[in-house]
Amino acid sequence: MAVKIIICLDGCGPEYFAQSAIPNLDAIARSGFSTIGQAIVPTVTNVNNTTIVTASFPEVHGITSNYFLDPKSGQEVYMESSEFLLADTMFRRVAGKGQKSVLLTAKDKLKTLIQDGATIAESAEKPSPWLVDRLGAPPDIYSIEINHWLLRAARELLEEASPDLLYVTTTDYVTHKYPPESERSQWNINEVDRLIGEIMNVSEDTEIVVTADHGMNPKTRALDLNRILHGHRIAANAIPIIKDRYVVHHQNLGGAAYVYLEDAALLDEAMELLKEEKGVENVMASSQAAKLYHLHPERIGQLFILADVDTVFGSLPSAREEVKIRSHGSLYEREIPIFARGPGPMSVRPKSNRDVAAWII
Repeated sequence: MAVKIIICLDGCGPEYFAQSAIPNLDAIARSGFSTIGQAIVPTVTNVNNTTIVTASFPEVHGITSNYFLDPKSGQEVYMESSEFLLADTMFRRVAGKGQKSVLLTAKDKLKTLIQDGATIAESAEKPSPWLVDRLGAPPDIYSIEINHWLLRAARELLEEASPDLLYVTTTDYVTHKYPPESERSQWNINEVDRLIGEIMNVSEDTEIVVTADHGMNPKTRALDLNRILHGHRIAANAIPIIKDRYVVHHQNLGGAAYVYLEDAALLDEAMELLKEEKGVENVMASSQAAKLYHLHPERIGQLFILADVDTVFGSLPSAREEVKIRSHGSLYEREIPIFARGPGPMSVRPKSNRDVAAWII
């Protein structure tokens, strides 16, 4: 039976591969296919990785952001536990067939979110001692090399555990920090491609999809939606959907936000106010956003705000700031590369992250 492999390269939009030599990914494309697909909106890690491993939209699996405010209790929590999942993972599905699966993530928070059903689950951030004995200690989570260590761990576990399914998902520190044309970025992509080649060489009988969870863009404008709303006496809690514990990556500044209003009667006023703000591309009520982007209606704010290509939302010293960062979350980080080969992937020919594992589930 062919080994099923899915590799998600966090934050790697198609332009990263266009700027670098990728002989092994090109070989996958020649024997299978490659295309530019679509990430799920909002274009953040938790939403898209969960979409991949459940082959479903957020309206089904329930993960709508990296961070969650429960409107009923008022409690704010990071979405880092599988208790938030409302759908079966592909790991649970293959376990039901008596098969083994391996999950490898860079960030431990993503491992704990999507690991349900995996036979083996490891993160580069907190690896098991036996894996450290084999490969040495992993580099810092805020490094380029952490992903290279993770891909070497993938090769090790393919040889050691002989799984039927392997899912590897990296971290996007490098793409937050470096544009695709930079020397460091190109070196990273070359090394990632080389290590994918080594993974492919472990077994001649493999089916594989290589994709990304979202893209990445430079941002120059930042808005504090809370300050803007409070300045007009509208009490609200605006939460950037990108918000997580790994603030060095993006300073919790991203291209989408949910707004929770203290007084629902001010919904229309808040919408009109935010629509006039430079950098805001779209303002939608929760019902419209849930329908358009297949979001779970009980896990989003009363308003869904999308930024333009240059803008991010977050907590700032003032309502409007100039910034110089690379980030994601908006519609402009939807394009993702997809490389695939094997009968399973070719039967589906995935065009979005919802399709990436459909041939498995």
